[in-house]
Amino acid sequence: MTGTTAEGLFGEGVAPGAAEAELVPLLTDYLDDVASSTATVLGDVAGVAVTLSVDGSPFTIGASSSLARDVDLIQYRIGKGPCLHALHHGIGLYVPDLGADDRWGEYGPQAAARGAASCVSIPVIVGGSPAAVFKVYSAEIDGLTQNQRALAQNAARDVAGGVALAKHLSRQAQHIDDRTAAMTTRRVIDIAIGIVMYQVNTDADTAFALLRSTSQNQNIKLRDVAAELVASLPGEGGRPEAAPFAERAPSSQRDR
Repeated sequence: MTGTTAEGLFGEGVAPGAAEAELVPLLTDYLDDVASSTATVLGDVAGVAVTLSVDGSPFTIGASSSLARDVDLIQYRIGKGPCLHALHHGIGLYVPDLGADDRWGEYGPQAAARGAASCVSIPVIVGGSPAAVFKVYSAEIDGLTQNQRALAQNAARDVAGGVALAKHLSRQAQHIDDRTAAMTTRRVIDIAIGIVMYQVNTDADTAFALLRSTSQNQNIKLRDVAAELVASLPGEGGRPEAAPFAERAPSSQRDR
């Protein structure tokens, strides 16, 4: 699937966690700003866009104009073109006349019909591999000067730094999400142990052994067994804040 969504930016086939998901709109806003500011610096261009590889598929994350997004989508739909070539092979291309270029089948003529007569596609290299492509479109045949293409190269290097930082922050965010999930799981198991201790009047080790035995016998993960037990209790949302231990009698009464 291809398009313009930013979900799943940082890991293949893995939905972003809470902390990681907060980075997605930040990266999107950053790339939108880079595209818009570069278009302003370049002057008379039809649009600037950034394609990012997401789970192995191309997505337009930042764009300065609807034309740039539309021409990107044409390429994604056809499945070939200068942007995808740069993304897959790490080789930049300047195409001075898209309408007359038949290297990518119908892409060139369709892009030209939408208003992109020429373009440059520059791979964004992160960690030695192409992670994105920075593109500039012109409404004129051979409409991008050598100076404009050099400025686009500089912008691509800026994008590389931003994407690399985002990936680093994503790894840190994933670590936080993993630790948070582990703490939540441990808390639910501890509550379930307390419930079993209360229900069968036993100690913590025996209660844990009973939960583990249920997990093994039913081929269900221990955390799921614990969560099901906690959810079965009456109360708001089935999620008690503390295990329902029985009140212990004062020591003076226990000693009688």
